[in-house]
Amino acid sequence: MTLYFDTKIEFLDSDAVSTISSWHPSEPLFAVASFSPDRGGSVTIFADTGEPQRDVTYPVHVASQATALCWHPEKALLASGWEHGDIHVWFAGHREFASVNAPHKAAIVLLQFSEQGGRMVTADAMGLVTGWRCDGQYQFLTMFSHDLREVLLLICFRRTVESEVREEMANLAKAAVAGDENALDTLTNWRPRTAARSMTHSGVRDNHCFYACTQGGVVYYINQGGACVEVMKCGSLPPIVQMLWHPKKDAVICLMEDLTVTLFLVESTGILTELDRVKMSGRGGGRQGGIAWSGNSLAIITGDLFVRIWDIERSDNYLLKMDLPSGSQLIGSSQTSLSNGTISSSNQFFSQDSTESSNMPRKAQKFGQMNGEIFTCLAYSSSNQTLCAGTSSGNLYTWKRSGSRLVSAPEEAWQLTNISSVRGAIRSCEWGFNELAKPCMLVNCLSNVFMLKEQPLLAFHTRELWAVQRSAKSVHLMHCSGRETSIQSEFPVTALALNDLSLVMSNGRSISSYSLQKVEKSLDEFDEILEAVEGQGASTTTTAPTPPPLSVKLLQTFPAECLSLNLFNQNIFCLASSDIMVYSVGGVVLHRIQASDIEGKIIGMDLSGCYLSVFTMNGNVKAYDVSRHDPKLLFPSKSGHDIFDDFGEFIMVKCNSNGSHLALVIASSNFTPISTLFCWDFERNNLFEYGLVEDSRRKDSSSSSLPVRIFWDSDEARLLAVEVKSMMQKTLPQHHQQKNSQQQQPIHFVQSKILLLFYSEKGCLNVLESHLMTPGSQLLNLCVPNVIRMKINAVEEQPLQDFADLQQCDAVTRKQVLNFSLYVAEGNMDLAYRNIRSIQSKVIWTNLAKMCVHTNRLDVAKVCMGHLEQARSVRALRQAMEDDDLEIEAKVAVLAIELGMIEEAKDLYRRCKRFDLLNKLLQATGRLDEAVLLAETEDRIHLKHTYYQKAQELRERGDLKGALEYFEKTQNPAQNITQLLLENPSVMKRYIQNTTDPKLLKWWGQYIESSGDMDAALLVYHKAEDWFSQVKILCYLGKISKADVIARQSGDRAACYHLARHYENVGKFQEAIMFFTRAQTFSNAIRICKENDFQEELWTVASSSRQRDKAIAAAYFEECGNFKHAVELYHRAGMLHKALEMAFESQQPEILEIIASELVPESDAELINRCADFFCSIEQFQKAVQLLAKTRHLERALSICLEKGVPVTEELSEMLTPEKGEFEETTRVGILIQLGELLQQQGDYHSATKKFTQAGDKMRGMKSLLKSGNTDKIIFFANMSRQREVYIMAANYLQALDWQSDATILKHIVSFYTKGQAFDSLANFYAICAQIEIEEFQDYGKALTAMQEASKCLEKLSHAQHAYNNLQRTVADVKTILEIQQAIRDGDNQLVIGSCRSMLIKPELPPIRHAHILAMLIRALVYAKQYTEAGRALKELAVKDNSWSSSGLVDRGVVQKIAKECDLDFDLIWNSGRQVTASTSGTAVTGMTSTSAMTTSDDDEADDEEITEELH
Repeated sequence: MTLYFDTKIEFLDSDAVSTISSWHPSEPLFAVASFSPDRGGSVTIFADTGEPQRDVTYPVHVASQATALCWHPEKALLASGWEHGDIHVWFAGHREFASVNAPHKAAIVLLQFSEQGGRMVTADAMGLVTGWRCDGQYQFLTMFSHDLREVLLLICFRRTVESEVREEMANLAKAAVAGDENALDTLTNWRPRTAARSMTHSGVRDNHCFYACTQGGVVYYINQGGACVEVMKCGSLPPIVQMLWHPKKDAVICLMEDLTVTLFLVESTGILTELDRVKMSGRGGGRQGGIAWSGNSLAIITGDLFVRIWDIERSDNYLLKMDLPSGSQLIGSSQTSLSNGTISSSNQFFSQDSTESSNMPRKAQKFGQMNGEIFTCLAYSSSNQTLCAGTSSGNLYTWKRSGSRLVSAPEEAWQLTNISSVRGAIRSCEWGFNELAKPCMLVNCLSNVFMLKEQPLLAFHTRELWAVQRSAKSVHLMHCSGRETSIQSEFPVTALALNDLSLVMSNGRSISSYSLQKVEKSLDEFDEILEAVEGQGASTTTTAPTPPPLSVKLLQTFPAECLSLNLFNQNIFCLASSDIMVYSVGGVVLHRIQASDIEGKIIGMDLSGCYLSVFTMNGNVKAYDVSRHDPKLLFPSKSGHDIFDDFGEFIMVKCNSNGSHLALVIASSNFTPISTLFCWDFERNNLFEYGLVEDSRRKDSSSSSLPVRIFWDSDEARLLAVEVKSMMQKTLPQHHQQKNSQQQQPIHFVQSKILLLFYSEKGCLNVLESHLMTPGSQLLNLCVPNVIRMKINAVEEQPLQDFADLQQCDAVTRKQVLNFSLYVAEGNMDLAYRNIRSIQSKVIWTNLAKMCVHTNRLDVAKVCMGHLEQARSVRALRQAMEDDDLEIEAKVAVLAIELGMIEEAKDLYRRCKRFDLLNKLLQATGRLDEAVLLAETEDRIHLKHTYYQKAQELRERGDLKGALEYFEKTQNPAQNITQLLLENPSVMKRYIQNTTDPKLLKWWGQYIESSGDMDAALLVYHKAEDWFSQVKILCYLGKISKADVIARQSGDRAACYHLARHYENVGKFQEAIMFFTRAQTFSNAIRICKENDFQEELWTVASSSRQRDKAIAAAYFEECGNFKHAVELYHRAGMLHKALEMAFESQQPEILEIIASELVPESDAELINRCADFFCSIEQFQKAVQLLAKTRHLERALSICLEKGVPVTEELSEMLTPEKGEFEETTRVGILIQLGELLQQQGDYHSATKKFTQAGDKMRGMKSLLKSGNTDKIIFFANMSRQREVYIMAANYLQALDWQSDATILKHIVSFYTKGQAFDSLANFYAICAQIEIEEFQDYGKALTAMQEASKCLEKLSHAQHAYNNLQRTVADVKTILEIQQAIRDGDNQLVIGSCRSMLIKPELPPIRHAHILAMLIRALVYAKQYTEAGRALKELAVKDNSWSSSGLVDRGVVQKIAKECDLDFDLIWNSGRQVTASTSGTAVTGMTSTSAMTTSDDDEADDEEITEELH
């Protein structure tokens, strides 16, 4: 699919011969040094057109010639070294070559620039090396000079920025494509034109260090400052002839003179460390240009006709193929013949005469090998992944690394695409770029220089005419009527355009216009076309006449700069370097379309119908209507930055046929193509987009896509076709990997497809359909109803899915069907049906029905089938639609079957996984092999049936062997195989002898038995292991003993039964009984036992027989009076009533216990009660209760427990507990309460509490628990019950315990009273606490606290106001006593004395005691030294409390003081207070809540008087 044009470089002197050449790395310029005998040596600079640069005075030396050429890597600057040591430099824009003052006196042999051109190094033949610096004014200054005194072979600058820059550029490519650094080159040949070429090294510092290798094998390293260090001396090794820097790491690869390739690691100081060394075998020695990087691998030539690739990272190497592939094998590469993609140019790059000449290079290759032809040079282009190698015989081999397919071996990725011949041995070849950034090749032979340009194959298509370029100067023109012609141009064609009237071609510098005779189709031609379509390729008896060729006439050839061409009517639109020129077909300039300085120069155009779309260098786009005399601008120029968020440059712009929308493909701001197609409605300023990136769900593959070609339909303005190339990434399985590979490597391959899109009024792009493209084809045009593709160099038409049978329909029908398709794709079925309901053609309705298979529209399909008058199909479709068990795909498959679309039906069944229906379809269509395979893998339910159908097919075809094989697989061969072979007994016998199928052997044995051959039948039955048949024949033959052995060993029931019948007939009843038992026909054995009164045998047989037989035997034993066996057999037979009745009558309690143990709640109630009564009658009350509890007769069980005092254990208690739902709720509660009372009577309070709780009566549960006295369980139960009464009962219980010494009990008492809201009880409890604190501890502070808590409780009671008032008075008195105690501590004795006397005046009311007040009064009087008063108070105390001294109310020292001061007997006084009497002060505390609680009786007063008198 590629053309190569070669141009011989013509020097200013016709007799000059070329010497050396060089192409600029980034500019479309190259220089060639030549030598003429008349003028001497010269250097000429050429443009990419092959013409010398104008306005340049080239240097000429009569006695000298140029020996070295080198371009500056970024600037248009050429440095040339000459034989006499001069250096001349040319700068772009300068006329003259400038001379540089150099110290060299000998010939310049080496001249190199650093990576960014900041340092230039020259070396002469005497070993003098000089470094130069080029300043901004193009002045070269000497930086250093070293005299190495030895001839230098090479200079290699250090490339510190190589890996970083390439990684940065690779990341840009990876952002757009699937991660392969060459994927951008593989998918599209577009290159940014607005991006600065110097961007490559932006922001990276230039490195001036370099290596210099001498002829003696010494390697010098010159650093940034110019210091020279010897880093390696080869010694005995040969010198280095070529050194290349590694593309990804700080390493160099070196080619020695003896073909040794060595990899060195480069340190920061320049020291070289050897990493790997490979010795190549070959003829001759290494030379400059013998190695070249091809991506990440190294290409090597070794003095023969082979190119070896060394993959350093994978440690793999291989040879490139030297055979041109055939047309069927080549994928996406160029070839030589007319049937292939690549055709030679006119100057012998390839022969253009015939396909035979294209085969000559293959013969030349073999011939060249025999004549010592060798490769002399290598060059690799990373932009198009092409490696070229020149030979000593003038042949140029070109290999292209293809990413369009998966490969199992790395050498298969390289395809030899071209073998061409040039005049003279090839000395060097070099890749460069032209103005459009397209790769070009410069080939330097012994005396000539050729420039080769690569160009895609040109083709142009309209609805009726199309043109395809067949060679460089040949264009083949064809008409849809079959008429064709070939046009030979005067020049190599690089651009062409076509319409119904004219054909124009250009080579970039000239334009030729041709006039075409209009072809009118006659009615006869239309009839022939229709007959050809209806006949579908049927052969005709008469040979059609050859149509006349098209008439083409050359009008004019005129000079014009041309990058691309378009044609409308008689106007030629030519894109020049900066504007668009409009010519007439006669060459007259009609218009000139220019862009403003702000817009930049025009870099692209496209013409669709009468609408011209244009985009400029600065990213502006505009469109013109060229249907009139003057082009009319459709909208003001629009910048891409205003349309898109991320914009760098326009790649393609195409306008639709009605001039309303533009299809746009752009690059992002980093100048990488965006995987999105944009459609801009410039009238409404709406932008639609369609993302082309495919999200692959598979883990082992991924992809990304780029649009490469776009075509709008010429009639339907909404429809466009896009060719999309996708870089697929797939990880091959492990067994496809190399043996030495450590991990799976991703494999990249290109996949192309065509998307048909249309824009809708909803503002979006929708997909109509898509087509996968075969390798080597490309999109050429879209003309509904066909998509036009070019396969190699042939034009192919692929109809749209909706036009499969409608290629020759008229325009109206085409419009209706297309609208129908678009509306269906949008989902608007109403408009879709409205477009087609007027169509009457059955072909159209058939095609639309087929389209419904793809759209799953069964409702529309039913209408289509109705128009086709297919009643049977309509019925089948309606039945499928009404079947709810069918998936939608299965229903659509029914439609596909009715339309004969068997493959689509198969795909639909597979999609919905209805393999059963797919199996049935395959069987119905006769594809039984596929059906068998499907049944074996997916539809195993119908596997045997499928085998049967396959066997029947083979049987009908007469293939008995195959039929037998499949009949055997059905696993039912007896019936099928016997019917198949019955007519041929000998074959049947041979087959049976080799089979092991028991059924088939049994059938064969029966067949032999029917013929009377019993012995043979016995053998067959033995092989089939048919024991019954063997016993039957042995009994017939009288061999009873042998039959007995077989029956015993096999245990076969049928055999045993037959032998038992035989024994019965001969009177051997014991043996008959045994074999009847083995055959499990117990009724026969029982019958024999009864007839012969064998009771023991009857018992044995009946014990293992069925229930019915047990009942029969039990009745027999009952008649015989053997009640024990009868009862047991009745019991085993399940006749429990009968067994119980007989057990009662025969008094067998053991059996009754066994029967009772097997009773369940579902058993008969009467039977249960009878058993219980029996146990009660024999005073086995425990067993009776157990039985009743087990069978859920709980009320009677409880009554027996109460009446008979049966102890209730925990297990029995659980058995007597009814489950929820087992009884009515009232009955269940009554049973639980009764059970709880029973447990309470027996002293099991905890279980009783549990039952009361289950019954819901928590009060009874608490009462029962209180009787147990378990404090912890009482507290737990109270907390869990959450009932007021339960809380109060628990608190009352706890109050009776020793709560004074256990704070936890005290806390629970307060908590329970509070939760139970028994505030009166709580107040009484606090009053008790206060009284205890006063009486036992005299702690009025704690007593006050308790009284305050009691006061809070009484505040919550409305009926305790009187008690609350009394309590408040008591609180006031307690506070007074606390104040007295504080006064004692403060020493205020008078206050204490006064307060005590005031308190003593009041009557004594509990809990306050006068004795305590008198004790404080005595203490205060003593402290006040009023001893007399203190004595009186002491006497009064003795009257109030006769145990005052023992209770410690008054200290012993205070009493001694009083006795001493009052002259009293201390012992008498002290001992009088140690009497123990019943205290009358313990008045009921509960009286605090009553009206009379705080008063004392008259009897108490009388007792007090008596005590006082005794004291005195």
